[in-house]
Amino acid sequence: MDPIVFDEIPYDWLEPGTYLEAKPNYRTMGILPWPVRNLIIGQKLATGTLAPGQFVEIVRPEQAVALFGEGSIGAEQVAAFRAANKTQPLYVTALADDVDAVKATGTITFTGAISAALVLRFLVAGKQVRFNAAAAASVTDLATALKDAINADTTLPVVATSALGVVTVTARQGGEVGNDIDIRVDTAAQPLPSGLAAAVVAMSGGTGNPDLTDALDAIGNVWYTAVQHPWTDATNMAAFATWLRDRYMAMAKLDCHGYVAKAGTFADLGTFGELTNSPFLSPVGFKKSPTSSWVVSAALMGVASFQLANDPSRQLRSLVLPGVMAPDPVDQFIDTEKELLLRKGIGSLDCLTDGTVTISRIVTTYKTSNLGVADRAWMDIMVPATMSRIRYDWAGYVSLLYPRSKLVDDENGAALSGRSDEDEDPGNAVVTPRRMKGSWAARCRLYGDRAWIENVERTVKESVFQRNADDKNRLDSRQQVLIVGNLMVLAGSLEFQV
Repeated sequence: MDPIVFDEIPYDWLEPGTYLEAKPNYRTMGILPWPVRNLIIGQKLATGTLAPGQFVEIVRPEQAVALFGEGSIGAEQVAAFRAANKTQPLYVTALADDVDAVKATGTITFTGAISAALVLRFLVAGKQVRFNAAAAASVTDLATALKDAINADTTLPVVATSALGVVTVTARQGGEVGNDIDIRVDTAAQPLPSGLAAAVVAMSGGTGNPDLTDALDAIGNVWYTAVQHPWTDATNMAAFATWLRDRYMAMAKLDCHGYVAKAGTFADLGTFGELTNSPFLSPVGFKKSPTSSWVVSAALMGVASFQLANDPSRQLRSLVLPGVMAPDPVDQFIDTEKELLLRKGIGSLDCLTDGTVTISRIVTTYKTSNLGVADRAWMDIMVPATMSRIRYDWAGYVSLLYPRSKLVDDENGAALSGRSDEDEDPGNAVVTPRRMKGSWAARCRLYGDRAWIENVERTVKESVFQRNADDKNRLDSRQQVLIVGNLMVLAGSLEFQV
């Protein structure tokens, strides 16, 4: 019979009495909860109180207005995330404009005249701007009224000036990021009257994004499970991909997934997708959506973080991105374009007839192995999400079940080598390779019950645990899992008989 090992009761205690240790037994413990911590790295205005390098947990979107400044990109990021995810922990940190940054600008030029008083409607960064136009208003009057209406909404990420019928819209913040701000006539709400035209020149000219590495370096060893930011230039994307890779490595165990979005043409987004080859980065993109790109990616992180925490192996298809507006039908990508962008690492979104935007397929930018061979092993976001959950759960389970265990060979008599029950409670504080494999088998059954993996028996059979030949204190393993698939394509041949 095996000795019972105590942690608190001395083995040679003589004083009569009943002494009972109270402690949990983790052998039949369920799946460990995923320690969700979402992080938004936002761009702040000078009026924002959040200092670069400072990290703050926030609950309500209005808190971000004070931290990042009213009308800031950072405030919009937080509002978009909270519209999609109201319950999970959210932390924020900030970067200010680069000192050499140039602000993006765009124009709206009025020509013609109106014959009757009416309301004119425009969209700026996806928000409606409207004003009453008098019947005798000149183009200069109209431009002045639109300028005043834009400046009256201090939540907008732009300010405006006007002269001689031309409204000049300028981003509040500098950098390339401002080029993604959309300005347009809201023709869906109300077309312009006959005789009046408003020519729009899209926002452009913004240069000099902040350096993302300043924020990434400040994170240190704090674990955030998802990170979103608004900058999509090549330098920041390369730094982000490298940082995400380093966090996922075995010796770091700080698994994190990154979310970004970009506004651009099919060619622009294809080039953007090729910038990185990361299993831990999921970009999406639109051509001419009224919604700013950082709002899209913040909403995506909100939805994905919530759903993947519930089930990391389930696809995100059909889920709505709240607050994200679809491009006009003429600007929406066709299926062939979405297919080709998926192959370049750009996730696909669907636009419904009512303007709602839903997720079609979220992928990573991983496309090739380190040797340049085409590889889809890490293509879908569910793969790194599921692997992270299994790795975290297994590591936590082992730490709880075997915190002070001794390690011996299977043949050692003290290891109960004659027993075959792989779920046996290790009451004698001794672990063997076979016993550890039994614990792995029990855990895999839980993963199988949740449909994270399939073919559990094969998984267990092909997994190997062995004591290291050079270090008696080390147990090496090669653990196999087969992640479940998802029904994304149903291909059939529908035939009729003649």
